Amino acid sequence: MVDKIIRINAMSFSRPLNVSEFIPALSTYSVEQPFSLGDLRDAVSYFFDENPFFPKCHLIERQFESPEEFPISSFQGIVLDEYPNYYDGFLLMSVTYKSDPNIQGIFTAFPMSLQDGYRCFRFHQALMSTMKSGKDQFRNAEAIAELQLQTADLAQYLPERKPSVDENETVRIMPWELRETVKPALKIGSHLDMVKAEFLKRSSGNLLVMKNASYASNLLFGNHLMYLIVPGEVVARSRGAQVRDYYNSLAAETEKTVAQLETPEELATAGEAVMPGIISNPRRFGVNNYGDVSRYDGSDFCSEKGTLLKYQWHMPYAVSRGAAAEGSGMHMTYTLNGEAHHFLTERR
Repeated sequence: MVDKIIRINAMSFSRPLNVSEFIPALSTYSVEQPFSLGDLRDAVSYFFDENPFFPKCHLIERQFESPEEFPISSFQGIVLDEYPNYYDGFLLMSVTYKSDPNIQGIFTAFPMSLQDGYRCFRFHQALMSTMKSGKDQFRNAEAIAELQLQTADLAQYLPERKPSVDENETVRIMPWELRETVKPALKIGSHLDMVKAEFLKRSSGNLLVMKNASYASNLLFGNHLMYLIVPGEVVARSRGAQVRDYYNSLAAETEKTVAQLETPEELATAGEAVMPGIISNPRRFGVNNYGDVSRYDGSDFCSEKGTLLKYQWHMPYAVSRGAAAEGSGMHMTYTLNGEAHHFLTERR
């Protein structure tokens, strides 16, 4: 199943790769002292072992006056300004601040066709763990064997590695703002009750649930998302727990459908139909929940060398531009040490 989901998502975006299809993300850590660019270079080299998607990255370091000088609204501009060869691998940037030498950030921009947002988060934490331990915490070979992932033919699913020409190439500012809030964590039913309230407030027509097909997997590359549409009338008549049951049943149906696909042509056709299928459902309110990520916060060993304080990201412009339309929006969340971090789009 994971093999096929990865292949379908690899075929779901434009070819050649477009800069508007990158997920920008930042993990911020409390550190004893910042790790050097050499430390990052040594650690990320393990990520390339047996990795069919990423043989290299564009590695840089930048310093800002303070965290306020590097807000989430500037993330896409960083991709445009700092990553000229965006069609070749991914961007990895070490971030430090003059105002606080005991804070360091790991910033990345991965193409969504090859890396979903949750796996971006897991990449950050594995990179930090590798720097702290001096040992490979990506463990690609182990994860590939665990899932019995077939990698020999994955090259044919990769996007073309050359610059594209598209009107979205110069978008720096998203057509929405992200409102960040931190609240006590809720159980999934209560969380979805909150999502439903926002859905109804916006008079949205369809709930787009981005569900991970292999949440528990230790595989740290690939896009593992399923995109599930819950009609507005179902949302309106259901409690949060019932909404969860509905999209879980859709996920089970999707898995059955995907299981029947065998040839590269069938997988490519399925992939090419993903985005048109989403767009055909107007007034979409997107939901993406990473769940409780506390076990990856870095406190398990050498916590003084690096402990996660915060994770920030937004979906690529190519995916989330519709969140600024009337009746639309997007809500993303993750839970860290009992606190739920929410990111909600607001139209500019």
